[in-house]
Amino acid sequence: MWTKTPDGSIQDASGKVIFFSAQRFVDDICLGHCCFICGAKPGSKPFNNEHILPAWLLRRFNLFDRTITLPYGHKVRYGTYTVPCCQDCNSLMGTQIETPISAAMAGGLSAINAFVEGGDLLKLYVWMGLIYLKTHLKDRAMRIHLDKREGEEKIGDDYNWADLHHIHSVVRSFCNGCFVEKEALGSFLTISVTHQAGRDRFDFSDLYLAQTMVLCVDDCALFAVFNDSGGALSRFYPQLTRISGPLSHIQMREVMAELAFLNLSLKERPTFHTECDMEAETSRIFAVRPELDLVPVDLRMRGRLLRHALYNVPEGMQFAGVAREEALAAIDAGTMTFLFDDNGEFIKESMTSELPVPES
Repeated sequence: MWTKTPDGSIQDASGKVIFFSAQRFVDDICLGHCCFICGAKPGSKPFNNEHILPAWLLRRFNLFDRTITLPYGHKVRYGTYTVPCCQDCNSLMGTQIETPISAAMAGGLSAINAFVEGGDLLKLYVWMGLIYLKTHLKDRAMRIHLDKREGEEKIGDDYNWADLHHIHSVVRSFCNGCFVEKEALGSFLTISVTHQAGRDRFDFSDLYLAQTMVLCVDDCALFAVFNDSGGALSRFYPQLTRISGPLSHIQMREVMAELAFLNLSLKERPTFHTECDMEAETSRIFAVRPELDLVPVDLRMRGRLLRHALYNVPEGMQFAGVAREEALAAIDAGTMTFLFDDNGEFIKESMTSELPVPES
């Protein structure tokens, strides 16, 4: 029979944690060095840690020795970008999540869509949630200042770690048998992408405060919002129906920013709950959805999100028909779109590589 611990966590007879209370999640996973899946303490069992981006993805795109640029300009080699994970959980993730996902990804957008339509949406959503969660758990160790003389502050110092409790509960469903109701998932979307010369066939970015992420693999961009119970996608749907071709790199980033903007604009937020039947030894995660209303539009917030989403894009760009300074000002004002023209039609040639890089 399951039991409840003093902090509110639920354990089975063997001591396996079925449900982490918010406090235990923060103390052991976010601020501690326990396995981020099962909560095992270092030294209690073998650890081999977990790459934030799966090893098969790093191999496929030759990323092990390349670097990811974090907020504030910090660069980290993908091959060393890891979080604490025990050997057992790492192996289980491999068989339950990584192996089927890598097989689906090998077939491109059509195979990914077939994977979802075949009933594996949760598996793909968990996979993206794992990457998002690992990324921000790592922020507790990432310095804001590259020069230590400027301070030792970490990117994660100002995080409200409890905000990640829900996505942690959802991604653990592969190892604890918890049933996840559809409403407990956030927005999820796949769109085809086109690749410009010189651009990688892999891209990854997120907007932390909006719990929104995009991951691009070959011809497919996968978008996820982790705390909106589908609200952002519902509001984005009218724009989605007007997207009539593959997205460019900059359009992909704009879609991420737009989903983030709509998520942060929800007037009332959904709440998420885990219900455990102690005698039957079953659990489920469900959501309570409010009315899908938005607060008054704040275009400046949209601009901040779009600018952040494009942080490594505008530096080498010129803009057709408008001065660079005016275009960047429009981005900041939240009035710029790379998705649609003045007639509301989808822009099929939003980026070219023909213009020279301007002097800053």
